[in-house]
Amino acid sequence: MKDLRCLIVDDEPLAIDVVVNYLERLDIRAITRCDNGIDAFRHLQQQTFDLLFLDIEMPQLTGFDLLKSLTHRPLVVITTAWRDFAVESFEWEVLDYLVKPFSFPRFLQAMEKAIRTLQHPVPPPPSSPPVGNTHFLFLKSDRQYVKVEISRILYIESLKDYIRVVTTNDTLLCHQSLTDITAKLPPDQFLRVHRSYTLALAKIDQVRQHRAHIGGKHIPISRACRQEVYRRLNE
Repeated sequence: MKDLRCLIVDDEPLAIDVVVNYLERLDIRAITRCDNGIDAFRHLQQQTFDLLFLDIEMPQLTGFDLLKSLTHRPLVVITTAWRDFAVESFEWEVLDYLVKPFSFPRFLQAMEKAIRTLQHPVPPPPSSPPVGNTHFLFLKSDRQYVKVEISRILYIESLKDYIRVVTTNDTLLCHQSLTDITAKLPPDQFLRVHRSYTLALAKIDQVRQHRAHIGGKHIPISRACRQEVYRRLNE
């Protein structure tokens, strides 16, 4: 355990001190500290770590933003004062989720899990949540997580900092980007046809004058996407 290389990322110095203290109790000395996500990204590009202790809400680059930017990453333990991010965190296949203030016994549980995982390695997690292995998504809307069946999604519309997810039985407004949610959807079923729209190909009723008719909505197909849309429909 003493040979573990750990990176702690948190914008609160006292929170970093707590993790350092817990690690040192376990005789772990290879510890790197970062108070922001940008510096952490640089460290992760320059050297290899076994464990990443990561806060979520940080200025400039959030914990989730950092995870999205990494092609390969170490085992991740989330350390946050908020319980609301638990579902989204585990979509990123994090090792554990510690809610501040967490005790040393709880921290030790996470470390034991890390040791077991490192002793029996599995292929590294992908840079984005896996698609095609599940039939639903959990989307945060109106301060709660809502389970959405992928098969019910008709289309998704970008509204600046938000998206509107339209399903066969509901409409949700979520604080998320169209790019991020499109990456979580099965690529053989969904296609981004415009900078503002991603739609379910199987739900298209007809295409006329470069517009897809779906769920009573006429969705424009951008010039750059037309050839791919028609190719996929012909298949």
